[in-house]
Amino acid sequence: MDEHNNFSQSGQPEQPMARVPVNGGVFVEVTEDKLHAYLYITEERDGGEPVTSDDINRVLEVDHLLSDVDYDAANQLLADKKYNKKVCVAKGYLPTHGTDGTINYLFDPSNTLVPKKGSTGEVDYKDLGLVRNITKGEIIAEITQPTTGEEGQNVYGQPLMPVAGKPVRYIVGTGTELTETETEIIAAVSGNLTWAKDRFTVSETLVIPENVDVSTGNIDFIGNVVVKGNVAENFSVKSKLSVSVNGTVTNATVIAGGDVMIALGSVNSDIIAQGTVKLGFCESSRIECKRDFISQSVIGGEVFCAGEFNATGGRGVVFGGKYTALSGFNANIIGTENYTKTQITLGNSAVLSEEKVDITDKIKDLEDRTKKLLQVAEVLNTQKKSQGQLSADREAMLTTAIRSRFTFQREVKQLNKRLEEIESELESAGDQSVIVHKHLWPGVVIRVGTELLIVDRHMTSVLIGKDQEGVLSYLPYKKP
Repeated sequence: MDEHNNFSQSGQPEQPMARVPVNGGVFVEVTEDKLHAYLYITEERDGGEPVTSDDINRVLEVDHLLSDVDYDAANQLLADKKYNKKVCVAKGYLPTHGTDGTINYLFDPSNTLVPKKGSTGEVDYKDLGLVRNITKGEIIAEITQPTTGEEGQNVYGQPLMPVAGKPVRYIVGTGTELTETETEIIAAVSGNLTWAKDRFTVSETLVIPENVDVSTGNIDFIGNVVVKGNVAENFSVKSKLSVSVNGTVTNATVIAGGDVMIALGSVNSDIIAQGTVKLGFCESSRIECKRDFISQSVIGGEVFCAGEFNATGGRGVVFGGKYTALSGFNANIIGTENYTKTQITLGNSAVLSEEKVDITDKIKDLEDRTKKLLQVAEVLNTQKKSQGQLSADREAMLTTAIRSRFTFQREVKQLNKRLEEIESELESAGDQSVIVHKHLWPGVVIRVGTELLIVDRHMTSVLIGKDQEGVLSYLPYKKP
């Protein structure tokens, strides 16, 4: 076998090639989103220069990374001689995007009528939630404004802009307003809170388009109430202000902090007002008002008005009931041809006189009961002295008799004090009169102050008042 030797073309033996030294290297890789920078080092070869800390620092400075570069991590990589192993030496951070604005309604944005449940679970079918009373300044909704967010930053220190939050959409409805800080929607007026498609509104007047009945439930409102129809049997309308009914009120209740106006009239109903009551007719109803009472026809029932009683419109007839007015009484016709019993009390002094009679009767009753209790106590005390003691029942009876007697005596003392006040007021009270424009019929009893007049004959165009001697009499009256 021939031996083969390596020779160059010149015929000389070929020398092996010398290796080139390779220095160690420092490399930085930045992620595509520029939020992370990684460093790795390579090992020197064939006598090359190894990587030093200065090499690492120089490379990081040249790459213009953030000032808070993790040099310790980089140098630890070198100390551990972990070649070709990446270590994170710089981190950026994402922006914090803004939050959208929000609105929190403190009331249910719904107008659904649902019977109200009580605390024990009972259902009130006359309270359907039609009215939501709200007072001026009360908070309807709470608003959170959007935030702009906070900037982020990449590993080169360049800002990363946040996305600002969007403001919430809302509409400030009629009767509401936005606070200066724009963080709340509040009621601008006191009234009824309703949801109208995309906003809350507050109405100072509550309008019932038809009747107050099972479809609406009872009405209890802070503002004015207008009923376009009737108030049905066993239902009620209450208002802090005025009530206006275009129809009739039948076997129902109307209570107002102001005036009451019933276009047609009331039948067997209770009407209470702090102002004036005006209605077409009034039949078998109980009326109380702090100002005037006005009606074309009043039949039966009971009326008390602190102002003037006026029945001069239309027929202007009044009969068959008990009527009290403190400032005056005007009517076209009082009583009937059938002598229907009709009682009229005029002036505060008349009211005081009636109260005086009631108090006098109460005092007599209390004094009689006190006398009987005293007799019972005397008998029981006598038995106790003779027997040494009483049975438990009789001892309890004695204690009750003594306590009740003292209670009755205190009540009598208070009533007597009120009698003195009434006497004083009666002495200073002025005279009042009743004016009849057309017919006054027998069967009518008129009290003016402490005087009483029982009408015993038919009269026309007459004034009933006190004459010069202070006697209640028929006086001539000329129509103005």
